[in-house]
Amino acid sequence: MLPSLRLGLTLALRATDHGRFRALSALLVSLIGCALLVVVLSLLDAARPRSLAPGIGATDVFGMILPGIVALAIGLPVLAAAAATGRMSEQDRSRRTARLHLLGMRRRDQVLVGVGESLPPALLGAAGGLVAGALLVPWAGRALLGMSPAPSIAVVSVVVALAVPLCLIAGTAMPARRSGAGTLERARGEVARSPGLWRAVLLVVGLSMLILSWSLPGLSNPVLVVLFLGGAGLAALGSILLPALLVRRSADLLVRAGSPVSVVAGRRLQSQPAVLGRVLGALVIGVVVTTAGQGLISVLSATPVYQAGRHYRDVEAVASAFLPDQAAVADLERALEQVGGAREVAVSTDGFVVAPGSAPQEHALRAAVTTCAELRVLRPGVEGCRDDRAAWIPAAAGFDLKTPLQGTVDLFGTEYDESTGGFGDPVLRIEVSADELTRVPVPAWQDTDPAPTLFVPRELLTEEQFSQFGGVYATITASPRPDLPAELRAEGIEAHNGWTAEDFAPYQATIDTIRLLNLVVLAVGLGAFLLGTADLAMGRRAEHARLRLLGTPVGVLRRAHWLEVSLPLVVGGGAALAIGQLVAVAFVETGNRGMDPGMVTHLGAESLTGPALAVAGGAVVIAAATSIGIGAPLRPDHIRRA
Repeated sequence: MLPSLRLGLTLALRATDHGRFRALSALLVSLIGCALLVVVLSLLDAARPRSLAPGIGATDVFGMILPGIVALAIGLPVLAAAAATGRMSEQDRSRRTARLHLLGMRRRDQVLVGVGESLPPALLGAAGGLVAGALLVPWAGRALLGMSPAPSIAVVSVVVALAVPLCLIAGTAMPARRSGAGTLERARGEVARSPGLWRAVLLVVGLSMLILSWSLPGLSNPVLVVLFLGGAGLAALGSILLPALLVRRSADLLVRAGSPVSVVAGRRLQSQPAVLGRVLGALVIGVVVTTAGQGLISVLSATPVYQAGRHYRDVEAVASAFLPDQAAVADLERALEQVGGAREVAVSTDGFVVAPGSAPQEHALRAAVTTCAELRVLRPGVEGCRDDRAAWIPAAAGFDLKTPLQGTVDLFGTEYDESTGGFGDPVLRIEVSADELTRVPVPAWQDTDPAPTLFVPRELLTEEQFSQFGGVYATITASPRPDLPAELRAEGIEAHNGWTAEDFAPYQATIDTIRLLNLVVLAVGLGAFLLGTADLAMGRRAEHARLRLLGTPVGVLRRAHWLEVSLPLVVGGGAALAIGQLVAVAFVETGNRGMDPGMVTHLGAESLTGPALAVAGGAVVIAAATSIGIGAPLRPDHIRRA
């Protein structure tokens, strides 16, 4: 046991330039991965609810599940990146261990050699990552989440973070189980066998479950949850296994194409489809997670509170206030001068509508006394208004209420008279137009009273009659700002708009957090692919020297490298985009079940823009960075190895 472990440590300490690059990559991945997990898990632990009441609701359950989803979204790419880093140069390492196996080295000793080779950088990186995470947790809690007091490092985060060096060591130490023929094949460096079609089975099953989750009507909630979560899990697992198969089949096509560039790139891809599949693992998981995250962003963005908050901040701020008398009207005018940016002030008052000779009851129909110009501010979805007639604003679609009164009606004020036990005498008897006004579709957050309301033009009333209705409601529109009602309240006006800045803030914070996590996850995946590709490029220096000595132009080698790097990214990244989009669509469509038509949302192809640009941009950057040095002058050591 000790001699094999000592051999691995010796290989780590006496490594070549290529070996030192692998050690540095392992150290960086271990350091960054441990620090990232410690920070994320500690912040989630500090933010989660500490106790559960007996009457726990859906919001509390969501608050418990969401941290787990976030932890998986970060943890899976990090662990996959660690394992992929451990498997770097797997082709050279497996050829070496295969030769040692033929010479009589047992499998246990091969494992110990790999452990000794990866142990120093993995443990050094883990130690540095834990220290960095412990220092970053309080700062991140205060600066990013505004936590007070500042959170401290969680024990569970340290335990989970140690999985990063373990995955890295396991990736290095795990020998492939082969038959004697397979060992000889690997020892000679021959082209590996093509991955089996079974890799696509899990993916097909998972995608089928996702499609069924939203396409089958009448599913019960437990079945729906099983289909969605099970399908998403199988699809994510299948997306990791699939790239190696797709890359190998694409490589076969490149070899058949026959051009020098395609043959060189195809032969290289044929020799290591499994290696590239492992390197692609972290990136594929990251792309699936970030693409699926667009579904959650789409759902949150469609909520009325978020749409209202965005409208008030970006288009026009709105506030409403009740003004009981002329003094309150003067106070509002002074407040608007102090606040600034006011555009319109629409005034209206409410009344009860009853049949002639009747008294208002608890559920009597309502009237809105205002002008057409002000009605357009109060009810943006109403059209057909005229200032010379009273007409009904019809009920919203689906609102079940008796047919509004027609012909002559009595209007009462809404102030209850305690002395008489009623609403006094009618303010006005008025004729209702037979033609109703019309409603046009408006966003769900703008929809006001769904019940039928009688519009009464103010011109049909005298000032004395108008004053009998009591106080008035003022709706103020102003230039965009976060919280107009709060500004008016600071000036002594009791204003509101149905939504507050406190209502909007959690939605915006959640969306911003998802976007930040998307960037982190994509960075982890692309970083792992960059390290793996750079490792492969360094391992081919001798091969490049041999081909150049045989007269192969540098341009052919450079184009073959670009093709070799970009093809796996296009194939694996494209599959991940499609799978992540299907997961997101399934999430959105299952959430549409039973929703009000105004709240239903659908995920379009535009949600793919961000992840697709990241994959395409990453492919260009990685290919360009790893192609540096292909045309450099040959060094004597390269020629000797060739």
